[in-house]
Amino acid sequence: MSSSSAPPPRPFEAVRAVLEAKGFELDDFELKEDVVSPSDDWIDGRVLRIRCISTGEERIYATGEASAWLGVFLMDLGRGHYAAALRIDSDAPELDPSLRIDDVDDLRPALA
Repeated sequence: MSSSSAPPPRPFEAVRAVLEAKGFELDDFELKEDVVSPSDDWIDGRVLRIRCISTGEERIYATGEASAWLGVFLMDLGRGHYAAALRIDSDAPELDPSLRIDDVDDLRPALA
């Protein structure tokens, strides 16, 4: 019996979709896939380099089949990495990287 499951998203497509959904300016990011010597650290040797042009911040993610790179990328965004990158709506308030999920309830009156 074969199991049918959707293939994982291709790295560039996944990153662009997340950045766009979060309101980042896509042209401010440079994405590059590299192949490095396979090892336990890099799983099968494929990595994705994501560089923010306006800030110079660069992070590298192992993108092999067994990698949780997309989850790590999402956690990095949640921790404030790339927070200073260009946004599509320049009038939008900047994300405060120190904001915790618990703080959202405190903000509800201000957002109403």
